[in-house]
Amino acid sequence: MSTAQVSGPDWLESRGPYAAPHCTVRGVARGSLFHPGGFSLWRVAGSLAEGTEIEWRSDHGDEAVFVLQGSIELDGVPVDEGSALIIEAGVPAIIRCLVASEVVHFGPASIVSRVDGPCGPAAEDGRHAHVVTRELARTIRFEGGDGATSVYFGDGTCPTCRITVFAYDGSVFSGGYRGVSHLHSEDEIMHVLDGELEVGSLRVAAGESIAVPRQLRYSFRTPGPFNYLTYRADVSTAVVAPGSAPVVETVANLGTFSAGTPE
Repeated sequence: MSTAQVSGPDWLESRGPYAAPHCTVRGVARGSLFHPGGFSLWRVAGSLAEGTEIEWRSDHGDEAVFVLQGSIELDGVPVDEGSALIIEAGVPAIIRCLVASEVVHFGPASIVSRVDGPCGPAAEDGRHAHVVTRELARTIRFEGGDGATSVYFGDGTCPTCRITVFAYDGSVFSGGYRGVSHLHSEDEIMHVLDGELEVGSLRVAAGESIAVPRQLRYSFRTPGPFNYLTYRADVSTAVVAPGSAPVVETVANLGTFSAGTPE
């Protein structure tokens, strides 16, 4: 895939069985699978009824489930609204829906763990599924820059996984926002929670996603406040100005882009 693609109305209307590629669902669940042809990542926007279970065996990569509404649990540990569940590659896990819930579920097409990113391969011993609450996530407040906030549920520096999942809060931009042109070394999916992103001629509304292939230079603008989730299967590097040195996109390095303060 050489250009960005948007999930759009056709994807959103194709709600049927949950359809995430590497897990089994027991109970009532519906979802919209977004997986453009030839792209390395997928996303499911799902609705789960109370009591529904999702089971992973060992044939999957690093996946993430973000809870928009409701609550699910892993081994008795709740995953509430605004929190994420990370299921590391090859780890069996079962989650149960405590109440009717809305989730955004991301994963890679490959079940082979990545080994070639800037942080190298993740350790195989000690892999597990774990809950990352909003309180446990690492937050970057761009105090000297644009005033936005990024909340990282995973930035690829965990010893046993390389997944990157974060929520970007642009609600401070009441008059809209225009980002700088840049590119990433990894494929990514951005899922819009609130507002609208405009990427070139593409429009990504709330509830829709955009798949952006690696090494594609792009920027986005918004007509008003916005929030979105981003998922990558491995640690990425970013290049802003053409010809500038790539920056590894971990929380520790993000101050390179702006005067960010990690918490």
